[in-house]
Amino acid sequence: MAKRLLKLAVIGLTEQSLELMEVASESGLYEIAAVGDEHQDRADSLARKYECPAFTDYRQLIIQTEADFLLFGSPVHQCAEFMRLGIQQKFHILKPCPPALNFSQLAELYRFAKKENVLFLTLQKGRFRLPFEHIRSYLAKANPQDEQSWHLVSAVCHVPMGELEPEMRWLNDPNMAGGGVLLQDCYDLIDELLLCFGLPQKVYALAINQAPDRQQRMSLTEDTAVVTMQFTDALIAQICTSRTLGPARRHLRVHGKQQHLTATEEEVVLYDNEGNLLEQKSYESDDLPSQKRMLENLALSFQDPAKHPLYPYYGFDLNTFAVIEAAYLSTRTGMAEDPSRILQLAEIDVTGLL
Repeated sequence: MAKRLLKLAVIGLTEQSLELMEVASESGLYEIAAVGDEHQDRADSLARKYECPAFTDYRQLIIQTEADFLLFGSPVHQCAEFMRLGIQQKFHILKPCPPALNFSQLAELYRFAKKENVLFLTLQKGRFRLPFEHIRSYLAKANPQDEQSWHLVSAVCHVPMGELEPEMRWLNDPNMAGGGVLLQDCYDLIDELLLCFGLPQKVYALAINQAPDRQQRMSLTEDTAVVTMQFTDALIAQICTSRTLGPARRHLRVHGKQQHLTATEEEVVLYDNEGNLLEQKSYESDDLPSQKRMLENLALSFQDPAKHPLYPYYGFDLNTFAVIEAAYLSTRTGMAEDPSRILQLAEIDVTGLL
């Protein structure tokens, strides 16, 4: 018997949510149940395309629409109250990263979702990119006792933005953005490091803003940060990230005793430590396919969780946000912080839902 299509309603028609809608519709696993946006023309245009109702009043969309999932494309500060309402109305919530402004808000959303017996899920397509799958598979084969064990990870994430347009100036406001380059641009990178190496024991971070006035710098989110993580006594990682350095660059390098592996969003290259090329894999144009794999995993995990488990396990984002919370705490205390302590204090049980 054919499985029914899962119904998806979308609030906030951003570039990211439009791509996800397109991929979901073409996958043959979802149908678009409703769209909502503050701009009537935009909502009407998408409603005609997907033959569904359009709303500018998000509360009415949530109350009137029958769907399995409610996808929020808007930034968290614009949709947090509607995410809570959606949970109350028994929608499973989908939110591209970052899923919350801070760890406390994410924990509260998880608790509320469990109370209402629904799921709060972060859509992080980097987990399904082929270069990341290649890295994860390669690292999983390494024996910590052999000569190829890894001991240092270095990552760079440069996302030059120039002067922010008026509609993007909320990124400079800690109350609206929650954090700057570390939260908004490195969530997926930190998430992928944790999927490869587990939860770090210690996190130490420094963050600055390049505003010319000292008083102004104190009231803005960071545009430059360095984060160091200690995973074990034999493995550390460092992330260097900035919106002020260019050109745009995003890469991850893992150093071993005999080899080093370098990955971007389009390729993975393995060298020995004398500079000889050992392996090279290219993965061009993987952006939309990675989104398709992500949405397929979500749909199949709902239709047959025993055969197709959700990846990663439900609640993994609490680990990612605990590391980010530890990093921001470290910038204030000047000391290394333990993310496991943040998780323990939160006392969140997410078992038994999927």
